[in-house]
Amino acid sequence: KTSFGGRISRDLARADIKLKVSEYLAVMVIVIVLGGLLAWLLGNRSPISLAIGMVAGFFLPRLYVSREQKQRLKKFNDQLSDMLNLMVNGLRAGYSTMQALESVSKEMPSPIADEFRRVVQEMQIGISIETALDNLLRRIPSPDLDFMVTAINVQREVGGNLSEILDTISFTIRELRKV
Repeated sequence: KTSFGGRISRDLARADIKLKVSEYLAVMVIVIVLGGLLAWLLGNRSPISLAIGMVAGFFLPRLYVSREQKQRLKKFNDQLSDMLNLMVNGLRAGYSTMQALESVSKEMPSPIADEFRRVVQEMQIGISIETALDNLLRRIPSPDLDFMVTAINVQREVGGNLSEILDTISFTIRELRKV
């Protein structure tokens, strides 16, 4: 319930690790103790080895979470232009924005399908699309996604052809990936 716990919770969600903050902290303590014990045994029972092992044990879970976050974000960004194309095709076929998001959640692979399924679920329980997309941005800190969410929010306020806007964004993302 603290800002420290909030950061850990956010990091675990971004890495798609299904642990509560308390469980993650318990894993950290276990890894610190085991790391220290292992280093102590391998280091001829030296207190310096114990300290080094404990410090390494402190950073290992953090490194793991960080690596998982980066891999998940890379997969998400790699799938984003395909997702936009799917959404554009759905909108051109007459789907509403909600239906297009739902088709993304059903037809795309993980992690993008998981995240958009959550957006659709949030919208189904009454959360506005703007808030649901802001929550998505909080979980997935991607500049390309931010661009897409901003475009959807502006289109909903001002109007315009969302499929053309998203098609242009998809093209831009593809061109940026080529460079």
